[in-house]
Amino acid sequence: MASLRCPTCGHLFETDYTPAMPFCSERCRQIDLGQWLDEEHALPVDIEKHIEEQANRQFDDEDSPE
Repeated sequence: MASLRCPTCGHLFETDYTPAMPFCSERCRQIDLGQWLDEEHALPVDIEKHIEEQANRQFDDEDSPE
């Protein structure tokens, strides 16, 4: 059996006894989901690169025959 810390509450729990891995409970899983949906968590994004890719994609779509 392995022990882990819940990323939401920090509680130490046994991985074999939770249906909500990697969280200690379904409640902590739902809290984490809410944080992602409220944009409290986010993946790092290079905004300048993203804007450039979007601009290039628009030009490519306009040039392609339908």
